[in-house]
Amino acid sequence: MRRFAALIVLSTLIAATAFAADSGSGKIFLDSAVKVGAAELPAGEYKVTWTGSGANAEVTLTQGKTKVTTPAKLVEVSRKSDAVSTKSENGARVLTEIQFRNQTLVLHNTPNQVAGQ
Repeated sequence: MRRFAALIVLSTLIAATAFAADSGSGKIFLDSAVKVGAAELPAGEYKVTWTGSGANAEVTLTQGKTKVTTPAKLVEVSRKSDAVSTKSENGARVLTEIQFRNQTLVLHNTPNQVAGQ
């Protein structure tokens, strides 16, 4: 009976850990305006939250009442500092990656996939 109870507690802890790994949050600062999908985000500090894992992640950037959600790919990495990556596209800066110390969020910036704001 003790083994059974210990097994149930252990499986509950493993399931809780796996669930927690499929979400996260952090903060980034954008020094200038960027596009995320069809949305234009002004410079400033944003709360970043994500759910999912691997190629099935979803990222939400929030600043005040502004909220933009886009699909992304979550890549596990190890780095010393946080950063963002952008590219120039049709004269606009487009946010392509949000890099945190333990993972990188690669954004899939297609205009019809962004919701919110």
